[in-house]
Formats: sequence, structure tokens, C-alpha cells
Amino acid sequence: MWRRRLSNLHNQILGLKPFLRVTEKFKVRKVTVDPNISSILEEEVAVEAPVRIHLNNMRIATLMASPTMLRELAVGYIFSEGILNDRGVVEKVTVEGYDVHLWLKEDVKADLVDLEKAGWGTVITSACGSTSDYVNNMFRYGEVSSTYSISAEEIVRMVSELNFNSKTFKVTGGLHSAAIFEDGVMASFSEDVGRHNAVDKVIGSSILKNVRFDRSILVTSGRQTGEMVAKAVRMGIPLSVSVSAPTHSGIKIAEERGLTLICFARGKRFNIYTRPERVRLNKHKY
Repeated sequence: MWRRRLSNLHNQILGLKPFLRVTEKFKVRKVTVDPNISSILEEEVAVEAPVRIHLNNMRIATLMASPTMLRELAVGYIFSEGILNDRGVVEKVTVEGYDVHLWLKEDVKADLVDLEKAGWGTVITSACGSTSDYVNNMFRYGEVSSTYSISAEEIVRMVSELNFNSKTFKVTGGLHSAAIFEDGVMASFSEDVGRHNAVDKVIGSSILKNVRFDRSILVTSGRQTGEMVAKAVRMGIPLSVSVSAPTHSGIKIAEERGLTLICFARGKRFNIYTRPERVRLNKHKY
């Protein structure tokens, strides 16, 4: 009971309520310098809330995230960060307000002491979204061994489908989007204030749907840094496609761990940075 009261107090301090909408309306003064005019309008703004993820009764992290798909976010985070590797060890997942608990089977012993020493349980902002920077090499990245391939035309179609479904982004301009396509069909989609959260949500959703990651493609709007690429690698996803740019660490991890990394996917163009053999090119068009 006292934990629930403390959780509600935390939400009240931040001015948040459980199951808040993804956007809230705020008054804004719009200014145009030339000609020099201004007007006051209401505009939709993206909302973020503290989502507390627990493994049994131990708080693993607090993610500042869009308050939707909380169950999927927690499942995706736990697995994409390498805290758990076997889907079968999770007995159930419960959600109460902004608190999500993953309950392990009785015969499973997670090393919670080492997790606590490593710094898990801190607040992770939507700008960061991952603990990989703080727990260097604590968990293996894994290796992508899938030989799954796809045509260049299909990549263009999937990015177009991601953009079409990013409706809240079009309203606010303040969200990232992500999707997982299994055998060319969109299996999961999400939007979130954090690029890491958006990816975790579609990974979690896909885990709950028993999606085959070895025959899937991750498509996202976010910048492809090392910790972002590592999420796809840990799940065994063979191709990761982004509308945005890669960083040096993202390219290095993708190359070393066998992931096909594609960035700047806009319109009918994209750049392949690693493992191009998974992309079938039509030489007459590309």
C-alpha cells in the first residue's frame, strides 16, 4: 500500500496521472519575423512519464517514456538490454499505473545483486534511453547469423509504411517511431518520445507475439548509435534500417556482429554501411 501511495505522490509531483494521453494541448505564441506578426494558438505537445520497470520486486530502471504500450516497453527493455535472454523464464507481466513488473518463474535465479552494483535502477531520460554507456560490456552483444535477405524495393516500402503510421509525430514533431516487419509484414509499431523506447516497445510487442526475429527487419526513425544497434543484434535481427544517420560506434558493432545497417533511408535512396549481401539490388533501378 505504501509503495502505491509513494508512486502516486511521485506522479503528482511531476503533474502526471496514470494512463495519460500521448499528447497534451498547450498555448503557444507563434511568431513570424517577416512580416512581423504573432498569434496565440493551442498546439499538441508530446507527453513523457516515468515508467518504472521491476524484475520481481527489484526496480531495474525508470524510463522517461510516452505512457503507452508499457507492458511491451518493459519486456523489450529487459531483453534488448541483455538482462534476460530466455523468453521462457518470465512467468507473467503486470502493470499498475506506471509500474511494470516482470515476474520470473520460481526456479529461475537472476543475479540481482550484480545488477544493483552495476547501477541499474537509476532514472534514464528519453534522450538517453539505455544503460549501455554506464555498464560497458556487462552483457554480450551476441551475433547475427541469419541469412535472411530482402529487395531494395521492399526496404523503400517499409520506410514509407513507417512514415505513414507515424501519425502522432506528424501532430507533435516530438516523437520517434519504430516498426518490426516479419517476412515483409508489419508485426509491431510504436511511437515514443525516446528512440530507444520506441525500439524496446516493438521488440517487446514482437516477443509477446512470438515473432521470428531471424526473419525480421527493424525500421526506425532514430539515430543509429552503438547502443541502438546492440539492441537489434541481441535479438538476432539481421537488418536494421533508419531514416537517420549512423555513428561510428553503431557501424563498428554492426560490422563486428553481423548486422546489416542501413541509414538515411529517405524516398527511394538509402546507404548500406555493413553486410550488403542481405540487400538484393535491381541494377536497372539502383
